[in-house]
This record gives sequence, structure tokens and C-alpha cells, in this order.
Amino acid sequence: MIRTKIIKKCLPVLCALALLCGIMVPCAGAAEAVELVSPSVIVTELTSGTTLLSSQPTRRLNPGSVVKVFSLYMMCSACFEGDASLRDRVTVTESMLQTDSGILGLKVDEVLKYEDLLYLMFMDYSETAAYAAAVHAAGSAEALVKRMNAFADECGCENTVFTNITGAYDEAQHTTGEDLVRMIRVASQNSLFMKVFSARTYTVDETNKAISRVLVTSNQLQRSGSSYFCPECTGGRFGGISDGYTTISLSQSEESDMSLIVLVSGAGTMDDSYSDASKLIRWTFDGFSWRTIVEAGENITQVSVDLGRDTDHVVAVPAHEVSVMLDNDILVEDFQREIVIYAADHGITAPVDKGQLLGEMHLTYRGTEYASVDLVAAKPVELMRMEYLKRLIANTAKNKSVITLLTVLVIVLAAYLLYALTYRAYRIGKKGRNAVIKKRLRDRRRLDGGDSGEDGMKAGPEQAQIIDIADHAETGTETAAGEVPENSEEGENGHED
Repeated sequence: MIRTKIIKKCLPVLCALALLCGIMVPCAGAAEAVELVSPSVIVTELTSGTTLLSSQPTRRLNPGSVVKVFSLYMMCSACFEGDASLRDRVTVTESMLQTDSGILGLKVDEVLKYEDLLYLMFMDYSETAAYAAAVHAAGSAEALVKRMNAFADECGCENTVFTNITGAYDEAQHTTGEDLVRMIRVASQNSLFMKVFSARTYTVDETNKAISRVLVTSNQLQRSGSSYFCPECTGGRFGGISDGYTTISLSQSEESDMSLIVLVSGAGTMDDSYSDASKLIRWTFDGFSWRTIVEAGENITQVSVDLGRDTDHVVAVPAHEVSVMLDNDILVEDFQREIVIYAADHGITAPVDKGQLLGEMHLTYRGTEYASVDLVAAKPVELMRMEYLKRLIANTAKNKSVITLLTVLVIVLAAYLLYALTYRAYRIGKKGRNAVIKKRLRDRRRLDGGDSGEDGMKAGPEQAQIIDIADHAETGTETAAGEVPENSEEGENGHED
């Protein structure tokens, strides 16, 4: 099933009033409003990128510890790029040791697996583990920061700058909710990242400096004993900084086949941040669902076909099924369909292939476009070949340019034939004249041979040749110089006769 991205717009006036009252009304038709205190909120369906709710998405914020989400992603990516392996052994050096080394703490010369460092950095908030993993994966923390900024650029984030890998406060380090959602969508495609990001517990192997340790997630949305627990939450991160608290989480519901990114930022307290995130997760799963608004193979319209065998039209159908995520209060029947056929004025000409693009259809609800889909031919249509040839000849006969070209060709052909016939007649006439001359020469030689007797018989070839030329000149007949030697030879033979 192919799902199409929805563009959902909130009503600006209602949203402004709702924010002032501490109540968010995300869109018309929602089952119920949800009360929130965070000024910046985004709810996006992970797979399709559908934005279900958005409030102040470009509000600038300092991400705090949320930065570790993306340093974790770069560390996980290093494993796929060959810069690191989960089984690599990493030794903690004095230069890596940070003042905040996590609850469990790491020691100088402690040797850990690279995989353990990832979990310690993300679940135990260990900055020492973060620096050790960064040095191993990229050579230094600064090099990893460069990779993080390059990643933000690749995701199209125009308002994000990272300056460190842990989220330590830096006025120059900033982002927006919109950019965070862009990056988490890409990061979620990395299987190793999702494994660490979603972990509720993890056991760190025994090292040369410490016994085996068990880590438990600090994300209150994943902890079953928390008042903010959401069973659908598959991972998340909380970050607190001077301009408010930020929580970003991923949630999934197998029942509704939905995966969500929920981000809230700007809350005044940690409790408010977690509370808003929990409310939004529950509100979205209860109030939205995937709905099919166009069935695959549904007959949408007919398109006229010229020169089609046994039919004068073809049925246009959607290229695929169209499903969108909708507020449960919206009725599919209330969608308007705007059909655009590319050759609507004159139709199309056979042959037509099955699946051939014919047009497109736009699906709107109360003036907002939710999806669009290509319209294609439901079946092939063959061409009537004889009718096509007849029409081609008829159209050609009406074409002035073609007529002019054919006229010129006829004239050129006639001129050539006239020239060929004239030249042939000339050649035949010339050959006839030459034959007459040759006959006269032979007759003259025979007569001359009979009168001269033996003297004539004894005459040499050169003398006979001179006589022939003289006799030929007396006849007054023009003979080409090139023909005399030929006739001379024949005369010589005649003289011998």
C-alpha cells in the first residue's frame, strides 16, 4: 500500500487563541482539543512524513542533551562506513575523561567495547563515553561535530548549528523543532541507531576496571513506573536548557499501523515537557488513522481514443491506492476530486498501452489538498492500421509542403527522362552514321582492289591506308579521326580478300 504525504494546515486565528488559553486546537474536525503548555509542538507520521500538528516549528531553541541523539547517529553510521566496529576495544585515556562521567563512572585505562560506549553515552549520559566513542569513530570530538553539521546540511536543515557532541550549553549551538524532526526521520532509518535509541535496558560487560553494570533508560515515556509512561513509545530523549525543556520521542502503534515523531520544546519544567509529549502521543493514536480515499483500479473517468480497434475510449484509473492519515471525524465521502486529463481537448490516438499516463487527480478537503495521484490507462487499445494508413494518405494529400515537394520531384524526373531519351537517340544516330561510313569504305576498297590487280595486291598497308583516306575525303562524308585506324585495319583485310 502506497501512502501519500498530507499537507495539513491549522487555522491561524484558532491556534493563536488556543495558545493564549493553554489549549491547542490543531485542525478543524479534531475529535477533541488537547491542552498543552509547550509553545513549540510538532507531530509527524514517521513513514510518510505527514505533519498532523505543527505550532511554531521554526522557533529557535538550544537543544541541550538532545544533541546526543545526533552524535549517537554519527557514531552508529561509523560502523556502516567501516570507521568502527561494535566489538572494537576502546581504552579510556585521561584526555577523554570528563567531569560528568555518568552515574556509573568510567576510569582512566578502562577498556570497553565500542558498543558499550554507545549505550553509556546515550542511556547513562556519560560524557566520557561520548568523547571516547567520538575519538575512536572520527579521530576527535571536533571531527565528529563536523560530521554532525554536514549531516544537518544534507537533511536540509537551514537553522541548525552543532558546536559539541554532548549538548553542553553554547550560545552558538542552536536548532529548531522543524530541523530536529527532519534529522530524526533520516536517523531512524539506521538500524543500529534505532536499537540504541529504543533500548529500555542494557547490560555493560565487565571490564578491567569494573564489574558488569545494568543501564535503564531515563526516558520517562518508556519507564513503566512513570506517570508519563506510554506503552507505544519506542524511544526518546529529554533535554533541558535555559530557554526551556525539549522532549523528542518515537512511538509506534501496531493496531493502527502508525509511527509518530512527537516533539515538544519550550516547556518551563521537565514535568510539563513529558506531560505534553505523553498527551500528544495518546491524542494522535486515538484521533487519527490511515484511511483509503482512492481504491486501486477504481474507474475515475473515460478518455476518448481515436483510431482505436473495437473501442473509442479507455478508462482512466489511479496508478495506485491512495491512503492518508486523517482525523477520524473526517468522512472520506467529503473529499473533492479535481481530475486533469492531459489530452482532454482532442483525446488520445491509438495505440494505448496499459498503464500509460493519461492525467492526474487532486484530492482536497475544505480547500486543502491532501494527496494527488497519477491516472493511467486501465487496459491497452490497439490501432486500426488500415484506417490509419488511409488517414495518413489523405492528410498528406492536403499538405501544401508535401504537394510542392512532389511537384518538384515530378519535374526533375521528367527532365531527366527527356535528357536520357535525347542522349540515347543521339548515340543511336551516331552509331548508324558510323556504320554507313564503314560500309562505303569497304565497298570502295573492294572496287579499288579489283581495278589494280596484282599491283593493288602488292600495295603495302601504309599505301592502302593513304588511299582509303583520300577516297573517303572525295565522298564528302565527315569521319572522326579516331575511326580511321579501325576502318584501315578492316580495309587491309578486305584488300587481302
